[in-house]
Amino acid sequence: MKPCALLALSLWAGAATAGVRAVRPLAPLEEGTVALAQQAGETDPPPEQYGLRKGNVHMEMWASDIQLANLAVKVGGGPFYLTLLAGLEPGGHDDARFSFGLGLGGHIVVSHRFWVDLDVTGGAVQPVQKPLEGDGGNVLGQARVMVGFQILPRLAVFAGPTYNLWFVWGQPDFATVTRMSVSESRPKADQRLQHWPGLQVGLHF
Repeated sequence: MKPCALLALSLWAGAATAGVRAVRPLAPLEEGTVALAQQAGETDPPPEQYGLRKGNVHMEMWASDIQLANLAVKVGGGPFYLTLLAGLEPGGHDDARFSFGLGLGGHIVVSHRFWVDLDVTGGAVQPVQKPLEGDGGNVLGQARVMVGFQILPRLAVFAGPTYNLWFVWGQPDFATVTRMSVSESRPKADQRLQHWPGLQVGLHF
């Protein structure tokens, strides 16, 4: 083989060897980087553990000073939601009543486990016997604050105060709709306005 060919072959072999030696030490570094990234990912809680009120539809069940059994559907997974609610107060033939209403509210994340919902709702209270009949009507408005503690990603307990306004006109079906003491005024002879602070405790799904 000619000297020039031998020299070219030697240079090529040396360059190839040097290239392999230069590349090989990077493999452990890359593996170590991947391992560190995997370990860092393993130390972080799964995304669902961070989430409060996961999903866009939520349900709530609670008891309040107005009615023993209440149910609501909240639509909205972001900071604002629409709520549709109904309630039932068992009782005797003339005392049993139910309610229905809707409202708008906002959801505030306080910490990993705590959140606060604030909303305003409006609806009506009706007797179980012969509802939507009679010579009068009523409107029930509420401002509610719900402080929640997240037990699981889709389960929380909550409690909070309410402020209630009940306006009645005509012949009322009930003297009052709360177990609390109320402040009452009469704008007109056939109208009554009651307002009072209340309380509610329940579960959020």
